[in-house]
Amino acid sequence: MKKYAYFRYFLVFLVMVLPYVSGVTFQGAEMVFVQRKPEAEEYLPMIVSSQITADMERETIKAQTVIARSNTQRNLREGKILPEILRENVDGMNFCRNIFSPKDKVYELAAEETRGQVLTYQGELKLTPWHRCSAGKTRSGEEAFGDEAYTYLRSVDSSEDKKLQDYVKTVEVSAQQIGGELKIQNRDSAGYVTELSMGKTALEGDGFAAGLGLESANFSLQKKDDVYYFRVRGSGHGVGFSQCGGNEMAKKGSSAEEILKKYFPAMKLKNL
Repeated sequence: MKKYAYFRYFLVFLVMVLPYVSGVTFQGAEMVFVQRKPEAEEYLPMIVSSQITADMERETIKAQTVIARSNTQRNLREGKILPEILRENVDGMNFCRNIFSPKDKVYELAAEETRGQVLTYQGELKLTPWHRCSAGKTRSGEEAFGDEAYTYLRSVDSSEDKKLQDYVKTVEVSAQQIGGELKIQNRDSAGYVTELSMGKTALEGDGFAAGLGLESANFSLQKKDDVYYFRVRGSGHGVGFSQCGGNEMAKKGSSAEEILKKYFPAMKLKNL
């Protein structure tokens, strides 16, 4: 069993690391995957370990595992192949450093205990987003993505996130780096900035936050002398599952199923 596990990990190493060294070698590794026809479930713990830290509550990690499985299965059904999914979801270098760590057992147990469980909307696999910490309320998918196709991603209360030590961070940026007079023009119903202006130029909120290295687009700003002060709330895009909010629920005894029901109220948990 241990030999097989090492072989599996070696394949993942080839798929994620060697593309940066040799395109020819990468093609060979990918062919191994195609010929062997691996099951996505085998690699799910590796995906989840790159999405959530092992110090989270067990039920929180189980909830994240269901989310990861849902997204993986959706991607497979849309035509993506497993090596491609792994490259998109797993940090290759962190994977190589941590793969034999005892903490990986946490992810394996989560996969076993939720085996086959996915989230669906009207019987179909859909995008199930997650983020580290909301700003106290998750965002509407329709508002965040500007598309009615995401109405199933509803805004829900996640007030527990506000109690976290690093919930609010202040970031200082010189006015010279910004390059113009900055003003917030619009926010969505969860308080995330959707539009700013820099002089006569319109800027999109999430893109601006990412470009400036802010942890989320839920921020206020103040200019003093030649410095902008950004007061940033939460971490991540704010849509779907808040890991921190879910973890607080888990600490109080909520199950993974209850956590998922809170953050995806329009979706249903089912077995493949």
